[in-house]
Amino acid sequence: MLSPIDHCFFKIHRLLGPFQSRLSIRSREPLTKTLRTSRTDMKRLGLVFLILFAAVAFAADSRVEFKLDTSEADAVLAILELRAAGRQVTDSDWHRLFASEPYLRLKKREADMHRDFTDDDFRRFVQSDDLSKRAPALRHTLDAWKKADLRGAAERILPYLPADARVKASVYPVIKPKTNSFVFETDVNPAIFLYVDPDQSPSEFMNTVAHESHHIGFSDAGKQYEEKIKALPENARKAAEWMGAFGEGLAVLAAAGSADEHPMRDFNDDQRIRWDQDMKFVDQQLLQVNQFFIDVISGGFAKPEVADHVAFTFFGYRGPWYTVGYRMGSFVEKRFGRGVLIKCMSDPRLLLAKYNEAAREENRAGRIDNLPLWSTEILKAVGVQDP
Repeated sequence: MLSPIDHCFFKIHRLLGPFQSRLSIRSREPLTKTLRTSRTDMKRLGLVFLILFAAVAFAADSRVEFKLDTSEADAVLAILELRAAGRQVTDSDWHRLFASEPYLRLKKREADMHRDFTDDDFRRFVQSDDLSKRAPALRHTLDAWKKADLRGAAERILPYLPADARVKASVYPVIKPKTNSFVFETDVNPAIFLYVDPDQSPSEFMNTVAHESHHIGFSDAGKQYEEKIKALPENARKAAEWMGAFGEGLAVLAAAGSADEHPMRDFNDDQRIRWDQDMKFVDQQLLQVNQFFIDVISGGFAKPEVADHVAFTFFGYRGPWYTVGYRMGSFVEKRFGRGVLIKCMSDPRLLLAKYNEAAREENRAGRIDNLPLWSTEILKAVGVQDP
């Protein structure tokens, strides 16, 4: 069965057929006669270009598929607006909230993270005075987000994904106690949770959507990674799994659009300054994560959950998974090109190896003071060569 794009090119072939035949006949005639194209030919060519344009647009569009679900935020705001009007909030109003798909999946996600999350706790949050005061701003923000070009934000990061990677997800703008945005169940039922933040500028919001979209595409691109590392010894496999967390830094790079752009270009001055300050310590952070990988591989953690706890601290507020991941991604792209970086996304172990290669070149050239490297024993343990 032909794909929609194949159908486009099949139509082009049919449209060009008569025109190509006439060109071949005229090829022996003087150039002036060859260029005398009939009105029918011109219309035919114009239609060809339109189809080509549509095919290219479809190719981009078909890689991004979002289902926007604002039911949780709508239900919260409905309750807040009832309370503001002095009207009774009924059981059905609460049921609408607690039965919404975003709420149920948020609750599942918190349970998976071993965090306390109950309907009673959330009810108290919704009834808090602080949230009531923020209701008008929350409504304004949610209404604006409903009209936002989410697909356009996601398409920003497509150049930083393999050509066959897709960004397909449910998108949940949510009003909740924690202020983070995140992805969930990227391998089975991808979802993007967006914290409804009235203080977030439109450019910050679009960057956040782009960042989270890259996680979805990154996961889609790395579906074979588990199979690649399955045969590794248990401790080495654990280290290789956590190398995928550098996807946070790669998402920062992708959302910025280029290694030549400031990674926080869409954010306010405070966040740009904080990023610049954090990047001053990126060498130390790399060594910190390096030691973590060594400890994992050597069995230095008594229990796997202890290692996971340490790894989770590297998220922080744009912690090492972000800063070190960004440093490696930008180095690899500048030295080897975006194509090599994209290959590293399908196998994060390669990102460390290619970074080492680029960093050694910089160290030998003396352009940067003694860049830290990943330990050879780590790369060997996870099954890649240290260049």
